[in-house]
Amino acid sequence: MIENYILMHKGGQEEYRDNIFVNYSSSLTMAMLYLPLESEFSVTDEASVAALVQGSSKMRFIDLSESIYPILTNLRNYMLIRIDDKHIEIERHGKVFAYIVQNGELKMLPNGMTSLEDGDRLICCTGEFMRCLNDIAILSDAVIADSAEEWMDNLVCRISDRNRLSEGNLTAVTMIVRSGD
Repeated sequence: MIENYILMHKGGQEEYRDNIFVNYSSSLTMAMLYLPLESEFSVTDEASVAALVQGSSKMRFIDLSESIYPILTNLRNYMLIRIDDKHIEIERHGKVFAYIVQNGELKMLPNGMTSLEDGDRLICCTGEFMRCLNDIAILSDAVIADSAEEWMDNLVCRISDRNRLSEGNLTAVTMIVRSGD
């Protein structure tokens, strides 16, 4: 089981512009779109991405990536994720980040497939979310948190201490691998 907690907060902006599309099936599949103010992305394109993610249960990750790519060609900041108890596959473009806390260490996840173990913790987020955080904060909050929600709460408190959540959109997902559940 992948315990996850999603944060979608408009920050100091007039509207929430980023987006996260999720498919909960035997594995969790997600598309995270980071839409800075200067980005243009149509409602039709968002609907197409949502439909592809929702229908991706039986698709190979590479096929999903190839299907979504033409829609996201002009959007330079997005991430596709597929995760189960044993592996995570990621394709990142632009100012989106994915980190893993494994054996007490924080590492950036590379594009491609990475093995997972029980208790591994992952965070996937936009550049705006990362602006007020550093590696030590992410790691320390990950190791003390008992849940994905608590980890996110701790990170949001750090961001709030720095900017009162008054800057750009905040978009992130924290995940904990729970193999025995």
